[in-house]
Amino acid sequence: MNNNSYQELLRIFTKKGGFFNKDLIIKKDIEKGYSVIAKENIDRETILINVPNNLLIPFEKVKNLNNFHNEFEEIFFKTINENSSYLNYHPLKSNEKELDQICSVIKNNKNLYKNFLIKYKNFNLLSEEDKKIKLLSTTRAIKLNKQKKKFFMPIMDLVNYNYSGLTYQMGEKENIFIKSKNDIKKNEEIFVNYTSSSINAITFFFEHGFIDRSFNSFEIKGGELKFTLNSISTYNKKYFSKDNETFTFKEDINFTNNNFSSNFMKLLEIFPSNQRYSAAIKILSMYKNLISPIKDQNYIKNSIILKNFNMSVDLYVNIIDNYLRLITKNNEKN
Repeated sequence: MNNNSYQELLRIFTKKGGFFNKDLIIKKDIEKGYSVIAKENIDRETILINVPNNLLIPFEKVKNLNNFHNEFEEIFFKTINENSSYLNYHPLKSNEKELDQICSVIKNNKNLYKNFLIKYKNFNLLSEEDKKIKLLSTTRAIKLNKQKKKFFMPIMDLVNYNYSGLTYQMGEKENIFIKSKNDIKKNEEIFVNYTSSSINAITFFFEHGFIDRSFNSFEIKGGELKFTLNSISTYNKKYFSKDNETFTFKEDINFTNNNFSSNFMKLLEIFPSNQRYSAAIKILSMYKNLISPIKDQNYIKNSIILKNFNMSVDLYVNIIDNYLRLITKNNEKN
């Protein structure tokens, strides 16, 4: 397959009903891989790429990377295979020493630690072919809102990630499209945000195998926060479950774009008003302190996986610090 197979993929994509805006161009860099660039100015609210439902490739139907259902699927997977060396640096491919270092950092965060180990063990039960398909799906596939199935998105998947990027949208015919939020300048790169939820930086890295410094969110999962209290200020059954004197907050709490979800205030209402600020600080500080950064820098220098993991750890800590400052600032105003 020649190095310009993406051009053939785009030709077949548009022939079969896919839409790629005429003012966009796909570029390929030997080191950085693919990117989608505006070759002319583009107005806001303009459809950029649209993948019709019939061109979405169900993850569950991809059994190997040698036999395909049609020419379109074959050229799609051969195109992305041309630029798949990054898969070697996914944390699920960690060797024993790398795994030990990762676990030493996250072991005190029981949910993070447990979930990663489960994924790691399940991944290493797969055949080499299935491992590659699995890793390709982490950054090349999404779940549609109305379905639990995961799909590969030909052409759309060539758009790179940025936390402030565009979001995938699903049309009435279960097509996937992106459109510009603002005016786009000539030579500007198009970005998309892969995730709709406010996961944390480390979890993002574990899922996608990379992290970007634009990332800016943190999440406390529902059911994680439990408080044993002799007395309470307000008990709202909508948000808490109760077992004797232990109160469990049921909802996810999201911190994103320098804001936190309104239910964080509902959580704090269980404490007396003069203790809510300190409780908020303690909760976020607890999550920060559950992470123990790698102390031996030699491990990081000698491993791309650990270098990227360490970046996710730094982001995780810095993002929490940012919200600690915002909470303090908000408290001082009040």
